Amino acid sequence: MIMKRNSVLLSLLILLFLTACGASGSASSEQTEEKNTALQTIIIGGRTGGAWAVFTEGIAESIRREYDGSVITVEPGSIVENPPTVGMNKVPYGLSYTMTAYAAYKGEEPYDQPYDDIRAVSVVIPANYFQLVARADLGYDSLKEIIENKAPIHLAVDQKGSAGEIITRKMLSEYGVTYEDIISWGGSVDHLSGAKTFELMADKRVDVTGDAVSVPSSDILEASTTIDLKMLALEEQITQPVADELGMLTGKIQAESYNFQKDDINTVNTPAILLVNQNVSEEEVYQITKAIYENLDYLKTVHKEFENLAGENMMDVGDVPLHPGALKFFKEKGWIDN
Repeated sequence: MIMKRNSVLLSLLILLFLTACGASGSASSEQTEEKNTALQTIIIGGRTGGAWAVFTEGIAESIRREYDGSVITVEPGSIVENPPTVGMNKVPYGLSYTMTAYAAYKGEEPYDQPYDDIRAVSVVIPANYFQLVARADLGYDSLKEIIENKAPIHLAVDQKGSAGEIITRKMLSEYGVTYEDIISWGGSVDHLSGAKTFELMADKRVDVTGDAVSVPSSDILEASTTIDLKMLALEEQITQPVADELGMLTGKIQAESYNFQKDDINTVNTPAILLVNQNVSEEEVYQITKAIYENLDYLKTVHKEFENLAGENMMDVGDVPLHPGALKFFKEKGWIDN
């Protein structure tokens, strides 16, 4: 009888042990499954072959690395077109500047209606500074001097409605000046691409150009090898209202960022961010935010522009509302108070 009871007790112990092992294995399996949940989505970036296409592919590959089996498609887009495309949910994710994303969210220039379904996931490239570059032989060292003297400058800006063109126009308007005023002084205003601008600057047919680009900008560096350049100073009392109006940040281009730049330059900054439609699930956006964070070291190998991206500045998305999934991740990291 005793032997029988012992046999029953042993059988129960073995059963409990096997059950515990199975539960443990199941939990482990569930954790692995959660970690490796494959995602399938589309991200629009920049033109094929451009830097923004590289940025977008870097983000896509971060997601693939983090979640095995994920299918992340990268498609071409543009800084201005991407926000409404995401806002209308034609594509769930896209890259743009904070200033263009915020303008689309509010329905301000260059957009004719608000796209209030736009949400932010994360900063991608932390700094794109407005840089007003001039030929070194121009007789003025600041935008203020040009305006005070009603100088007949030949100004080149990007296409109307682009980030750099809007910022240039807003900078002028803070002084009460328009493109028409510059023309009336005997100057000119032309809408040109970066490459064409510096080609004409080398021929002394362009004096000044402004755009929001990285520091140092590869285009400016390349141009400085054949053209003597300088960076025009901007006043803080001008940069702050422009930043406030356009949903940007103020900042400084540090001295010696270029070999021709000896002093710090006050300016405005518009980070590049990953946008998402608000109807994408909280869990998916949480996973994507996490994937970017977990792959910061990888991103630094993709392009030098990622080198300044860190956990703490991922959420500096300007005035565009964060998606709840991104917000959940940042709260978990302790970067946003509950």
